Amino acid sequence: MAVTKKIIYSGDKFREYLTRHKITYQEASLQLGIDKNTIGKAVRGGNLNLNVLLTICNFYRLDISDFFKTEVVSDKDTEKYPVPESLPGFSETDSLVAENVAEYIVRDKIPSEVEALILSKDKEILLLQEMNNLYKERLDLLQKKLLSI
Repeated sequence: MAVTKKIIYSGDKFREYLTRHKITYQEASLQLGIDKNTIGKAVRGGNLNLNVLLTICNFYRLDISDFFKTEVVSDKDTEKYPVPESLPGFSETDSLVAENVAEYIVRDKIPSEVEALILSKDKEILLLQEMNNLYKERLDLLQKKLLSI
């Protein structure tokens, strides 16, 4: 049985980036203007629209190649993706795709000053909600202590 390589989408490095910078999915959603569930798909390796992927790369200055990895699979576990025979130098077993592009740009999603202001205010609201939840927890603890006395 032959072993072959397959390029697959992986959100591992994006998840690591968010974790390292302490960015929640909700915060990423607000920063990017993308639904929180789509952020979840991006870190789990779900099927993403190319514009979403480029938006993430541009905003966080990530390389698009960070979202792909090569996986070794046996022939029985993989689908065949034939490469046209008319392309010289390529075969079905070629495992890498390369593109020499310095920067990826999504031109129709350039945030305006107003959008940036809204995003910053949304982040402030999230922080205030978190503080409110912490104060509620503290009040609950104090009430429990008072009732136990």
